[in-house]
Amino acid sequence: MKTNTLYNYFILVQKMILYNLRIIFANKFIWFLAGSVLFYLGLSVIYVFSEDVSRMQDLYGVFLFSGILLVFYPSVFGVQNDQDARTIEILFGIPNYRYKVWFVRIILIFVIAYLIMLVFTFLSSVLIVKFSILRMTTQVMIPVLFLGMMSFMLSTFIRNGNGTAVVMIIFGLFFLILSDPLYKSQWNVFLNPFSPAYNVNETTWALIMFKNRIILITGSILFLLAALFNLQKREKFM
Repeated sequence: MKTNTLYNYFILVQKMILYNLRIIFANKFIWFLAGSVLFYLGLSVIYVFSEDVSRMQDLYGVFLFSGILLVFYPSVFGVQNDQDARTIEILFGIPNYRYKVWFVRIILIFVIAYLIMLVFTFLSSVLIVKFSILRMTTQVMIPVLFLGMMSFMLSTFIRNGNGTAVVMIIFGLFFLILSDPLYKSQWNVFLNPFSPAYNVNETTWALIMFKNRIILITGSILFLLAALFNLQKREKFM
């Protein structure tokens, strides 16, 4: 009996993952994936043929923008795509909806992005300059996770992909403008761990980076919980 229950649960999870993968890779995601790849390849070719040896702090910016492109479309337009396809009516009929379909989907989005970023960092480590692939990828994915979860949360309030995209672009520009005044602050979303401030010692910089990553991870969790909670308000999406 227990074996059958586990088997049925495994089949359910497998079907849910396959369903969400089809949703994630549908519509315009392929264009954002292509844009991310082309952006990475274009700058990588420049770095490869450049006379100056590229630094890790330069590559961090390339990886960060590529990662943002990867998660932008599925996190911003996912809810609207469900509404347009009328699958959201079916999803609301699933018990404990917030802990199933959309939770699995959002996790898959970032797992896929992480794997693609691993490929990017591996190629750069081989072709441009040696560095720790796992460390670089993980450091890049933390702000990507923060911005992606923020996009997901806003999409559940705005319920329109284009509207959410505009709001996120405004927030992105706002964070970018603040990155210079906050270049050595724990509150800088785009804080580069490989570019320490010139007048800050290593111990202080490590503490600033630790606090920054804790803030971004905590913010990501809060955004996710807010989004999943908001998705329970059926009348807003019907």
